[in-house]
Amino acid sequence: MSEVFYRKWRPTRLDEVVGQEMVARTLRNAVAKGRTAHAYLFCGPRGTGKTSTARILAKAINCLAPQDGEPDNECNMCRAVNEGRAMDLIEIDAASNRGIDDIRNVRDRVHYAPSEGRCKVYIVDEVHMLTDAAFNALLKTLEEPPAHSIFILATTEAHKVPLTIVSRCQRFDFRRIPLEESAAKLADLSRREGVEASPEALALIARESAGSLRDAENLLERALVSYGSPLTEEHLRDLLELGSDEQALELAGHVASKSVKDGLALINQIAGEGADLRQLHRSVVGYLRGVMLASAGVSDAAIHPDEAQARLDSFAGNASMPHLVRSLRLFSEIDMRREGASAIELELALVRSSMEEEQAPAPTAPPVPAAPPAPARSQPAPARPAAGQRPARQGTQPAPRVSRQPAPASKGPPVEYTPTSTDGLPTEPQSKLDSQWNEIVRSLSRHKGRRFNLGALLRDCKEREISDGQIILKFSFKSHMERMEEELSDPQTQKVLKNALANALDGPHHIKVAVVGGGGNGPRQSPALRSHLVRAAQSMGAKVVAEKEEIPDDEQEDA
Repeated sequence: MSEVFYRKWRPTRLDEVVGQEMVARTLRNAVAKGRTAHAYLFCGPRGTGKTSTARILAKAINCLAPQDGEPDNECNMCRAVNEGRAMDLIEIDAASNRGIDDIRNVRDRVHYAPSEGRCKVYIVDEVHMLTDAAFNALLKTLEEPPAHSIFILATTEAHKVPLTIVSRCQRFDFRRIPLEESAAKLADLSRREGVEASPEALALIARESAGSLRDAENLLERALVSYGSPLTEEHLRDLLELGSDEQALELAGHVASKSVKDGLALINQIAGEGADLRQLHRSVVGYLRGVMLASAGVSDAAIHPDEAQARLDSFAGNASMPHLVRSLRLFSEIDMRREGASAIELELALVRSSMEEEQAPAPTAPPVPAAPPAPARSQPAPARPAAGQRPARQGTQPAPRVSRQPAPASKGPPVEYTPTSTDGLPTEPQSKLDSQWNEIVRSLSRHKGRRFNLGALLRDCKEREISDGQIILKFSFKSHMERMEEELSDPQTQKVLKNALANALDGPHHIKVAVVGGGGNGPRQSPALRSHLVRAAQSMGAKVVAEKEEIPDDEQEDA
């Protein structure tokens, strides 16, 4: 059975790893200077050379005659690694061996001396698949492994690896392979295989592989098996069902020019021909991105051929940047991965992209009509008591009852009252302090001062007032005020409270304490009358008709 391309032509030296020059240079210098780490973490997309680099590093460490940090590939150790029979190279697939028992077996065997080489190298592929318990079992061994053991962890999802593991490793991030380097590698591979492939076909393979060299090599082998040599761009388009690529370019032009009718007709034509709508969607997104880049003055000939790039430039000249950005966002949000994806998603994106975004009209202040003249007051005649009712006593007036029924709507236009004075209205810092007071108290709920909890003391503060750069904290009881004074005498506690208030009010303030109504010895003002809403209403001419007094819980029990 023949060996597939990506295994047959796997790199054997660090300088053969495509697109990872910085990683290769650092590892080569570390081997040459004898300063290799005890643990490495290789992160990056699939097919970018993580596992191949790990194997080359293992060869270089155990090579009997290294050359400037590179393995010679001729000694027994190098040949054993290349042939897959090295006893001191242990590869673990964390996707299949992800439990704590598997890691415990590694931990128990790690203390055994190497069989042939200087070091035992453990390569853990897809390490992010390990369970939390397995990661915990690996921690201590990874931090202080034996001198003859080296761990190389590889993953495509570094964000799933615990930070406790990452901090114990030297991290290397592998980038996607650039299109030019991927196409050059494919051309070299074709030459070694003795086959002929056109540069346009290799460029198309590199573009479709999206930076994964392994995917590109597999696609090249699949194309050669299907069409043989020479391999042309038409063969690749037929293999990848890219026959609608020209139609995708045309559709991108309709989107850019807002030609809804022509665009809908083209989508229906492509869907009626049975073409792959997912491939059409990917191509349209790619072309819209090209139009956006061309509109910004950026063109990339490596992504699109010259003829296609010229058409994209013409599309960009007739479209605005906001429209292109909005269209690209709408088409990118389409999910064509589910089964039975229809053309309606593409049609909706086309129609929505051509519609202008609705902008809310600027608010205009309604005209304020003049207030109608107040009617003259007249003394109403005393009403006669109904039959069966006792007349009210002379000298007493019944208490007015506040009607809870909604007032009837007036027939005339509403009259808007404009206050002539701002006395009693809360200022902006005052409103900000009142709105964020609960959050301030919550943030200080765990701060312990000299004797008392600062959050608990602030919870007893019933009023706050800002005046001349000072914040006056008012307490209902004198004892609470004295406790706060005692805590504010501590510079550390005072600093904590000032910082919390400064963060809420965007600036520092001095802090003073006071007591409301004389600390309980004098008449206390009710909470309703202390409300800033009541004070604002009073400044507009409102009067308090009646007030319901709340009886404290302890007085209710005495009653």
